[in-house]
Amino acid sequence: MKFLWWSLAALLLMLGIATVWLPIPTGVPLLALGLIVIVGTSRSAARLLRKRRRTTPPLNSAITWVENRSPLHFARILKRTRPRKKQIQGDSEPLT
Repeated sequence: MKFLWWSLAALLLMLGIATVWLPIPTGVPLLALGLIVIVGTSRSAARLLRKRRRTTPPLNSAITWVENRSPLHFARILKRTRPRKKQIQGDSEPLT
């Protein structure tokens, strides 16, 4: 089953890359769907994306933008990759 999901993700990513420069805006949504499928099926991919979002603020902003405009099911998958806020020992409030 995982092979089927990864094949679908690869197809979506290839189609997204092939159509990103066309005047009809199909490339970015296809790339986003491919990313969502990969993150939804792989914990290591979700951890890697979380790390990248923490170290790259423009990427974090772009994915947050997609989260806010995605259907609820897709937004939940992307919200799992939000960078976690660190807490100081003995403090109950997370740092921002």
